[in-house]
This record gives sequence, structure tokens and C-alpha cells, in this order.
Amino acid sequence: MSYLKDKKILLTGATGGFGQEFTRQLLQQGSQLILTDMDSDALEKKAAEIKDQCQGSSRSILGVFAYDLSTAEGCENVYKRCKEISPHVDILINNAGILTYGYFHEHPAGAIKKIIDVNVLAPMLLARLFLADMTARRSGHIVFLSSLASVIPTAFETSYTATKCAIRGFGMALHREVLPLGIAVTNIYPTYADTNMLNTKAFGSITIKRVSSFMIYSPKLVVRHAIRGIAKRRLHVFPGLQASLYSQAAKLWPMVYAIPLEKK
Repeated sequence: MSYLKDKKILLTGATGGFGQEFTRQLLQQGSQLILTDMDSDALEKKAAEIKDQCQGSSRSILGVFAYDLSTAEGCENVYKRCKEISPHVDILINNAGILTYGYFHEHPAGAIKKIIDVNVLAPMLLARLFLADMTARRSGHIVFLSSLASVIPTAFETSYTATKCAIRGFGMALHREVLPLGIAVTNIYPTYADTNMLNTKAFGSITIKRVSSFMIYSPKLVVRHAIRGIAKRRLHVFPGLQASLYSQAAKLWPMVYAIPLEKK
């Protein structure tokens, strides 16, 4: 994909299931990556492993560093480090995210605040920082990892759903704002995928039920669809047949939201 070749891309959440696949597949496209996550040791190890798997002179990782995106200071530090590594970033992929599970009234207040900080405020703050450079160049692309939960709200993932609805709306509004300035925005809506998020521990009294295997997509497939959508500069990307069908079903059958779920 010529659009991604030689593009300087900042990827957050680079050690997660999607993050590793984004790293691998973007390197295969000839992109130049800057990777960030919370754990510096894990990040450097994964980056080295993936780079070894993707041999080639045009495939490079420009920088690897760890910061806490749940704080404004952490987001500012990411921006400053990127500026030290490269004069500009062509594409910002806001991949970092966390999940909470359980009855909402049993969620600790601190957990609610943190999921908003990581899933909503961090992408917004990073977008704000990098947009200043992108608007000056009249070129750039910002990607948000939303979720199918923003289209079909998911019970017992209530805080997570709220954050993904927020980032979906933010991406859509931002798209209208910056498109005339030469900047693209892409929202990606994965459904269940085989990442560590599926192993999230529940708060409170609920018992987690394992999602049926036929509903779980591989990170490789999700990221492949996501990258195709990014390369075509699409606003909305539903990775895989299941995500596409569910998104259409939500429009045709809105009463799905009125069906209560009971704990068994």
C-alpha cells in the first residue's frame, strides 16, 4: 500500500495484541514506526522480536519509549519524544486502551476515572498535540480504536462502552473539522478479539462468561482490515464480517438495546 510506505507513524499500546499486529503489518508495508506503551522492558523486547521477523532495509522502528498515557504529562512527554525522533508524525494511531467488567455500581471510582483517562482523554490530548503540526503542514491522519460496543452498547462493560462511544463521537466530529485542512480521521470498530482484554478480571459479584469461540476474531485479521481502511482514508472501519453485520443489524433492530440481561 503506497499510502503507508515511508509514513512516520506513532503507535500507542504497542505491546498489546493489536499493538503487536499493527507493528508487524505496518513494518511489512514499509512504514517507519515510533512505539510507546507502559512497560519499557516488554516494549523493547516485543519491538526487537517483531523487527527481526520483518527483515528489510525499508522497514524500521525509529524509536521505542514508555510513558503513562493516563496523565496529561505522559501525553505531553510522548509528543516531545516524538519531536526529538522525527520533525513530524504522519499518522497517529491511538491503539492503547483498557477494559473494566462487572456491574457498573460495583466499579471502584478510581477504575472509572482511569478508563476515561486512558480511553478518552489520552487520545484527545494526543490528537490535540499532533494536530498543531498536521494543520501547519495541511497533511496528516489520526486513527482511533473505538469498538463495536460504541454501536451496540455492551452490558457489564458499561464504563468501557461509554468511553468507546465518546471516542467514536469525537472522531466523527473531528473528521468534519479537519478534513478541509487536509487531515484524515479513521475510527475502527473491532468486535471480540483474541487479546488479553478477554482475560480482564471482573469487579464485584459477577462471574465472567467466556465468549463463544466463533465470535472471537484473531488480532491479525482485525488489524489487516484496519490497515486497509486507514490506507483508503475511510472514516469508519468495521473489521471483519461479524462487525459489519452487527453494525447493520443495530440500525435495523434498535430494540436490541431494550432487552435486559440477567445474571445466571
